[in-house]
Amino acid sequence: MFSFFVPDSNMAEEICRLALEHLSSIFKLDENMQTLRRKLEELNCQETDINSESKNAELLIKGKKRKREVENWLKNVEQKRSEVQTIEQGLGERRFFSHLKYGKRVKIMIEEVDNLVQQGRFPEGIMIEARETRVDLLPTRLVGETSQRNLEKVWACLMNDEVLSIGIYGMGGVGKTNISMHIYNRILEYAEPFDYVSWVTVSQEFSIQRLQNDIAKAMGLDFSDEGDEKRTAALLFKGLMKRKNSVLILDDMWDHFPLERVGIPIGLNGCKLLVTSRSLDVCHRMGCQAIIKVEPLPKEEAQMLFTEILGHNKALKPKINEISEAIVDKCAGLPLAIITMAGNMRGVDDIREWRNVLEELKESTRQGDMESDVFPILKFSYNRLRDLKLQLCFLYCVLYPEDSYIERKELIEYFIAEGLMDGRKSRQAEFDLGHSILNKLENVCLLESVKGIRYDRCLRMHDLVREMALKITGASPRYMVKAGMQLRELPDEEEWTADLEKVSLMKNEISTIPSATSPMCPNLSTLILRENPLERLPYRFLLHLRALSLLDLSHTEIQSLPNSISNMECLTALFLGHCEQLIYVPSLAKLKEMRVLDLSYTKIKRVPQGLENLVNLKRLNMHHTWNLETIPMGILSRLTSLQQLVLDYSSEHVRVQADELMSLRHLEEFEGQLYDLDGFNWYVQSRHYRGLSSYRLQVRPDDCHNSSAYIENNDKYDKEVRLVNCCLTGERGGGGGAPLFLPHDIQYLEISECQTAAGALMDVVSSLNQARELKACAVVHCDWIECILSSPSSCSSSNAPFQSLEKLDLHGLQNLSALFKWGLRGGDAVPLNGTFSNLKQFDIIGCPNIKKLFSPRLLQHLLNLELLYVWECKLMEEIISLDDEEEENKKAAMYECSSSSNPSSSNSHGFDGTIISFPRLKRLSMQKLPELRSIFKGEMACDSIQSIEVIRCPKLKRVPLSLHPCDEQQSPTHPLEEIVIDDKQWWESLEWNSPSQKKFLQPFVRFNF
Repeated sequence: MFSFFVPDSNMAEEICRLALEHLSSIFKLDENMQTLRRKLEELNCQETDINSESKNAELLIKGKKRKREVENWLKNVEQKRSEVQTIEQGLGERRFFSHLKYGKRVKIMIEEVDNLVQQGRFPEGIMIEARETRVDLLPTRLVGETSQRNLEKVWACLMNDEVLSIGIYGMGGVGKTNISMHIYNRILEYAEPFDYVSWVTVSQEFSIQRLQNDIAKAMGLDFSDEGDEKRTAALLFKGLMKRKNSVLILDDMWDHFPLERVGIPIGLNGCKLLVTSRSLDVCHRMGCQAIIKVEPLPKEEAQMLFTEILGHNKALKPKINEISEAIVDKCAGLPLAIITMAGNMRGVDDIREWRNVLEELKESTRQGDMESDVFPILKFSYNRLRDLKLQLCFLYCVLYPEDSYIERKELIEYFIAEGLMDGRKSRQAEFDLGHSILNKLENVCLLESVKGIRYDRCLRMHDLVREMALKITGASPRYMVKAGMQLRELPDEEEWTADLEKVSLMKNEISTIPSATSPMCPNLSTLILRENPLERLPYRFLLHLRALSLLDLSHTEIQSLPNSISNMECLTALFLGHCEQLIYVPSLAKLKEMRVLDLSYTKIKRVPQGLENLVNLKRLNMHHTWNLETIPMGILSRLTSLQQLVLDYSSEHVRVQADELMSLRHLEEFEGQLYDLDGFNWYVQSRHYRGLSSYRLQVRPDDCHNSSAYIENNDKYDKEVRLVNCCLTGERGGGGGAPLFLPHDIQYLEISECQTAAGALMDVVSSLNQARELKACAVVHCDWIECILSSPSSCSSSNAPFQSLEKLDLHGLQNLSALFKWGLRGGDAVPLNGTFSNLKQFDIIGCPNIKKLFSPRLLQHLLNLELLYVWECKLMEEIISLDDEEEENKKAAMYECSSSSNPSSSNSHGFDGTIISFPRLKRLSMQKLPELRSIFKGEMACDSIQSIEVIRCPKLKRVPLSLHPCDEQQSPTHPLEEIVIDDKQWWESLEWNSPSQKKFLQPFVRFNF
C-alpha cells in the first residue's frame, strides 16, 4: 500500500519560488561574481585602513591596543577572503556543475561580505586602553599602631628569602585586605627586591578554572579560550616563571587548593605567595610558612577609625562622645563593623538619635564568634535605611556575581526597568534619583566606590555585606542568586520554588535548557540569564512565569525567541542587547506594559510585529542592528511615551522623518539618521532638539552608499551632528544646495564628502559663530574647502568662531591652501581674539595643496594646543612660517640690528634666533611630508613635549626644539619620552644649534623602519 504526499497550493507556490530563486542565482552567477569581487575589494581596503590606523595609534599613544571585536572582525575578513578564493578556484573547474554548486552560495556570500563592511565601521572606535593592573595603586587605610605592626610583620616575612608563602588570617574583613593592599602598593612604589606583583580576589564561588583566568587577567594574559584545566595550568606556570622575583597575592580565600593544579610555581624563580583568609586552617592547608593573625583593633584605634569615617570636623559633644564609645565597643574591634556604623551616623547631631541607635544595637547584637558579631551590625545598618526603595536598590546589587565591579549607569537602568524610580517624569530625573540612592548607600558604607575598566565610577559589595544581603533575600523578598558560578545547567527543579521573586544566573556557562523545563514560579518578576552561551529558550520555559516583568537575555547566543513570549502581558523590560545571533523576535502586540526594549547588536531584519502597540514604551535601543531593512513609516510616531530612541547610526536604510521625531514630545535622548538636509533644517528650526539631553543626528541622502569619509571619534559627546554627502549652499546662496542650520548647543560637527560652491567653511556654516559649546569639528573629503575662515566681517570680539573648540580634524581636503585668508594681500591672517583659544588637538591629514600651516602670530591663539598631527600633505614646506607682515617687520629689525655698532651675530645653521612657545604641546607627529623643509626657522620652546615623530620627511634639516637643560651637569627633568624616526642617516645629517642639543636628545631616539 502506497501513500503520496500532495502539497497544498501555498506550499507548491513556495517551492516554485525557491526553485526560480535558485535558477536566477545560477544564470546570474557571472554578474554576482563581479559584485562579490567588488565588495571584497572594498572589504580589503577597509582592512588595510584599520590595520594602518591601529598601527599608528599604538605607535603614537602608549597604552593603546585594538579592541577584541576588531581582532575578531579581522579574523572574519581573512576567513571570508579564503572562502571567496575557494569559490574562484571552483569556478575554474567544470563550468556547468560549478554554476549549480556555487550559484546560490555566491549570492549569500555577497550579503555576508557586505555585512562585514558594515560591521567594520566601528563608530565607537577601534582602540582601547591596554592598562595592566599593576600600574594603579590600590586605595588603602591603616589606623593606629596595631595595623602598622601587622604590616611590618608581613613585609619582614616577604623580605626573608627562606619564607616562600605567607598567610594572614582573622575575622571581620577590611583589616587583612588593607594590609595586603599596602604590601601591593609598597612593591609597586619601591620595586626592590621584587620585579612583579599581581593581585587577585578569590571568589567565594571558587573554581580552579575561574582562579586560573583571574590570575592570568591580573598578569595581562588571556586564557579564557582554554577549556582544559591542565593545559591552562601549564600556560600559567610558564607565564609566572617568566616573572622573576614576583609576588602573587590571593585575597580572601575561603578554601584551600593544590598549587600545582592552578599552575602557581611557588619557590621557583623567586615567586612568592601571600594569602589572606578568615580561616587559620586554610592558611595551614595552603602550606604557608609564616602566618600572621590580624587581631581586632584595640579600643583607642577602633575609636580613631570610627571618628575618621564619621568625618566630624570638630570634636563630638561630651555626652555624644560617650555614646559613640559604647557603639564602638559593640563593634568588637572589627574594622568592617566600625566603618559601617560610622557611615550610618554621619551628620547625626541629635543626642536622642545617638541614644536610640545604641539601644537598637544592644538588642540586635549578641555574643559569639567574630563573624556572627559583624552580621547583626551590617543588618542593623540595612534596617536603618528605613526607606523601602533604598533597601530594594541595595538588595538588587546582590544579583551580580561576588566581587563584581558594577557600573552605576547599568545598575540605574535596572532600577528604572524595575519601576523603582516611580514618580519621576523624566529619564534625567530618574537617573538623578538613582545616583542619589547609590550615593546614600555609599555614604553608609554598604557599597564602596571603585574605579572600573570602562567607567570610572563603579560600585562593589564587600563580600561580608553581600553575605548579609543574601541572608535577607533568602527569606523575603525571596531571591535565587547563582551568578558567576560557572554553572553548565539550570539549578534543579526543586530550587525553583513558588515564592521566588528574582532569579539571577548571569555570567555562567549554561548553553542549553531542556525543552521540558517549565518552572512553576507564579511570583517571579525578574529573570536574569545574561552572559551565558545560551543558544535557545524553549517554548515551555516561560509558560508559567506569568508575573515576569523583567527578562534579561543580553550577551547570549540565542537565535530566536519562543512564541510563548508573546503572551507575557506583564513584561515591562526585555533586554536582548549583544545577542549577535538573534534574527527573530515574535509579535509583541500584547505586551502593552513594555517600558524597555533593547535590541542593540542583533541581526534582526525587521522590527518586531506589533511594535507600534507598545504605547508605554520609554526606551527603544536598536543600535548596531546592521541587518535592519527599514522602520515602516508611522510606527515611531505612535510610541508617544518614548524618552530614549537609539537607531543604527551607520545604517544605509534606517531613517526617520523629521515630523515623526518632532511628534515625540517626551523624547530626551536620540540617535539616528534623518532623510535629507531639508528635513534636518526643519527639525533644527523647530527647536525640538532643545528638549533633548543628548542627540546624535546624521544626514546621509539615499544615493550615498558606503561612504569612506567616516572619521573615528573616540571622544564621546552628548550632542553630535554628522553631514555625509550633502549638497550645501554658502551664505550668499551659491552651490545650488540648501542652507545649513545647526543646533545652538552642538558639541561635535562632522562634514564629510559634501559639495558646495563656497570656498570657506564659515561661509557654509555661518551658524558656527553661535555654537558656543562646540568641542570638536571634522571636515573630511570636501574638495570645495580652500580655507576655514575667509573674512572677519561677520565676526566680532564677542562672537569669534571656534572659541570652545578643543579638537579640529581636516582630512582629505584637496584644495585647502590656508587656514585663514583675508587682509590686503589675501594671505594668511590672524583670527579674532578667542578663536581657537581652547584648541587641544589639531589633525591635518591628506591635504596636498597647503604649503604653510601656522604663523607665529597665530600661535598666540594656540596656547592650549597639546597634540599636533601633520600627515600626508605633499606640498607642505613649513609648519610655522612668518606671514607677510611679520616678514617685513623681521627684515626691518635685522636692518636696524646690522646698522648698529654691536651687530647681532649670524649663524651657519639657517635659524634666525626667533623663539616661539608651545607651552602645552605634548605630541608632535609629522608623516609623509616630502617637501617639508622647516618646522620653524627659529627655536621652539616646548617644555611639555613628550613625543616627537618624524616619518618620511627627507628634506627636513633641523629639529628646532629648545629642550636641553642650561646646565649640562644637571640631570634632565624634561617630560620627553621618545623621538620616533624612520631614517638613521637622516638623523645623523641634521643641523643643530649646539652639540649639546643633539647630545641631550639622542637617548630618546627610537627607530621605526
